[in-house]
Amino acid sequence: MAFVQASLFDPAIPLKARQNALKRALSDPGIPTTPTTTSFWLKQPHQKLAKTQSLTLPSQAEIVIIGSGITGTSIARTLLQESGGQRKDVSNPKIVILEARDTCSGATGRNGGHILETVEEFVDFEAKYGLEAAKKITRFRLAHLPEILKVADEYGLAEESQTRNVQFLSAYFDEEKWQGSVRCIQRFKECMPEEAAEWKIFEREDIPEKFGLPTARGVVAGPAGALWPYRFVTGVLARLHQEFPEELCVETNTPVTAIHNDRNQSTSNFPYSVVTARGTIRTRHIIHCTNAHVGHLIPGLRGRIYPIRGQMSAQNAGVKFRDQGKEHSWLFNYERGFDYLTQLPSGGQADAAKMMFGGGFAQGQTGGVADIGLSTDSELSFYADIHLSGALSSIFGRENWGAVSGPSVEQMWTGSMGFSADGNPWVGKLPPSATQRGGDQDSHGAEWVACAFSGEGMVQAWLCGKALALMVLDHDQGSSGPKDLSWFPEQLLVTEDRLQKSVLPGSVDDGNPMCTNG
Repeated sequence: MAFVQASLFDPAIPLKARQNALKRALSDPGIPTTPTTTSFWLKQPHQKLAKTQSLTLPSQAEIVIIGSGITGTSIARTLLQESGGQRKDVSNPKIVILEARDTCSGATGRNGGHILETVEEFVDFEAKYGLEAAKKITRFRLAHLPEILKVADEYGLAEESQTRNVQFLSAYFDEEKWQGSVRCIQRFKECMPEEAAEWKIFEREDIPEKFGLPTARGVVAGPAGALWPYRFVTGVLARLHQEFPEELCVETNTPVTAIHNDRNQSTSNFPYSVVTARGTIRTRHIIHCTNAHVGHLIPGLRGRIYPIRGQMSAQNAGVKFRDQGKEHSWLFNYERGFDYLTQLPSGGQADAAKMMFGGGFAQGQTGGVADIGLSTDSELSFYADIHLSGALSSIFGRENWGAVSGPSVEQMWTGSMGFSADGNPWVGKLPPSATQRGGDQDSHGAEWVACAFSGEGMVQAWLCGKALALMVLDHDQGSSGPKDLSWFPEQLLVTEDRLQKSVLPGSVDDGNPMCTNG
């Protein structure tokens, strides 16, 4: 996704548009608002969880998680499983999840349904951090597919959430981009032969006819997964609530309006006040899983994490297109930008074989710059709509697509993603310089963050959440010995040095467009 940030510094795009986008990216993103565009994934809201609220908001909790998407769900699961049964005080829930709108109505409930790691950033990681770090980051990202499949199986969610293995096909239509991809995959295969065993490179003349990509310059194929993200997250949350009914509380339509650090005015073991319109919760730990909106409650992260609007659609395939929902997912890489596609499994259900097609960022207004810094999902990008509505028949070839029976586009929606100035997620304990709330963070509690997945949350968020939960447990020293976090890449951690260095410049005329963390 490097081209997204690079567009801020592209002289071919009008200066005013780029300056306005940077100003938005450095500003307060606010809280999630209504009304919204309607995501296809949310068309059948979870009966119990979608709008769940307690009659009275809990006044106290050990941990408050802000955000009910895949990251917050992963954190809650790990905390509950690792420390279940150890509490003495059960008068209040251990964990309260606060959601500004309905459960899982943000980025997770609006994404593409991919569990996809192409490893086409391997050489960038190596150049930036060295070979061993590149291997560790890649292993971390690749670990998400088996982990999510395992969780779906553990909770009996595989069928309900359509969580499945597929082969990804990353198709290239531009010669220069194709050659760069080949070099990266070859280096990955050279350095990580065991992990790379299933990756294949198909030159133009070798692309199997069954792929139905007649104009592709080349195709990279490898292991991936796909799922119905909303059903996966709400399914996990529902089962956690069944297993830990007194420990977990989910409060929807309860946006957080303010946070106060009261430790300097009180000796309470619950030093934080989380303020909502429904009341205030006193807590020991606050965990921010608000992704694109994180800068609202953590002002020190503005410009380090910033929102970008993305666009998705649910479409009907042409009558000649071969159903491949249990077989493939796709990336389509152009001279500028890319699109992504999954297909729902075929079968008797009403939504069978729908094409879940997203992207069109580079085809948006002013080359996508108009979508940078937008934290709302209430409107569509007109130019992305045009692109997404007509691209598939050209990509697969009209002879392979055919006419569409019924409407070609069933639904179109947007979502707001959290992008990181240095390209990495931010995970860990927040220092006062980030929260700007003052006070020392001691054994009584702390504020934490796990967000900024830059459009690749399904291969970063779940294990970032798990790692953060283990950090919180280590902080409290309430478990048997320190937790093993040797698998977690250090480049993703929150540090004071990273806070200083990994930030967008103040002007589109300043600095290197690709910020680094040292």
